[in-house]
Amino acid sequence: GESGEVIIEFGEEYFETGQSGMKPGMEKILKKFMPAYSKSLFANKETAEKIQSVEIVGYASPTYQGRYIDPSSLDKKDKEAVNYNLSLSFNRAKSIFGYIFDKSKMSYAHQKRIRAMTKVTGRSFLAEGAEKRDVANMNLKKYCKKYDCKKSQRVVIKFNMKN
Repeated sequence: GESGEVIIEFGEEYFETGQSGMKPGMEKILKKFMPAYSKSLFANKETAEKIQSVEIVGYASPTYQGRYIDPSSLDKKDKEAVNYNLSLSFNRAKSIFGYIFDKSKMSYAHQKRIRAMTKVTGRSFLAEGAEKRDVANMNLKKYCKKYDCKKSQRVVIKFNMKN
């Protein structure tokens, strides 16, 4: 689309809770996705020349040690949770990065070109829509049942265009 943002759906094959190691099903999905994504990025020469960077962004669910953490919280008690989930989300994105640019695992058109323009970030919690959530005193089980914690855990690959 126009945003250049692609959410990779790994379904049940997503990272284990608190882990950043990829599962075999994730690898299989990336082996299909990256050649198609690469081809689409560079199919139109005019568009390809405007691509400034490709970004792999990892997200974790807004939970920590069995409780929901409000993504907008600045409370000192939530600092550890934010730091933990920030590291986890970055490590997940880095795991994807490592895999898609490992020539012994996969090879596709423009792999070297994309590698040179790729950056990896972790965004900790997906705060999208957090302001609409009634989470006061909500425990982890209730939060995850209502908002699906698995959907909060995602990896987004997007391209950024030059101005």
